[in-house]
Amino acid sequence: MQFIEVLTTGGIAEVVLNRPKVNAMSQAVLREMTDVFRRLADDDAVRGVLVRGTGKCLSAGLDLREVASLDRAGLAGFLDDFDAAFAAAFRFPKPFAAAVHGHAIAGGLVLALCADFIALGAGDHKIGLTELAVGIPFPGVAFEIVRAACPSRAFRRLVFGADLHSPAEVFEMGVGDALSAEPIEDARRLLARACDRPAVAFRFAKASHRKEAWERIAASPPPAEREALIDALLSARQALAAPLGG
Repeated sequence: MQFIEVLTTGGIAEVVLNRPKVNAMSQAVLREMTDVFRRLADDDAVRGVLVRGTGKCLSAGLDLREVASLDRAGLAGFLDDFDAAFAAAFRFPKPFAAAVHGHAIAGGLVLALCADFIALGAGDHKIGLTELAVGIPFPGVAFEIVRAACPSRAFRRLVFGADLHSPAEVFEMGVGDALSAEPIEDARRLLARACDRPAVAFRFAKASHRKEAWERIAASPPPAEREALIDALLSARQALAAPLGG
């Protein structure tokens, strides 16, 4: 794969995003995400997955320059790939940890919120869901992931506030399972503990916890809702390009 590397040791697969400079999620990255999560879910030799990024960023979210360049048909295809990638991550049945060792913004944070265990790195990097600040509505899959993962106060501050926060602020909201200078090691530790326990019981508990969200994701959005989302993206082109200097 071009942008995602999978390193497997002792039944633990580390999924590493590697698209310099900020691991932005292009359509190609989304397609690789879908393939990786589906393949690892079906691989009996893999007991659990850890997601991290290269450099100083888990991911800054979607490739906004690419999104801003697409016409209506292109955006429809991009959204299909977005839905498939994040549904595959959120429906991953085995223990799943995320190491937020740098910036995790918009789709980057949504990816971390797909995990069962989130280790936040203490530091001056930024974390947040900035979609509403630039006029991007949440696709249904992303909305369900955030709603399932965040306590009510964190949901309101992250989604409706649409600001960037420090890892300590996010942890204080109730998001994350560890906050330290070594988030990758913390994520590995949390994951190893889960993977040492009976897999069937874990899968059952995870499926029970996420059942309602999975069912809402599986229900196809009404055509009018998808068209309204595409309209909003088309109207937000200028704002989408601005953060990238476009």
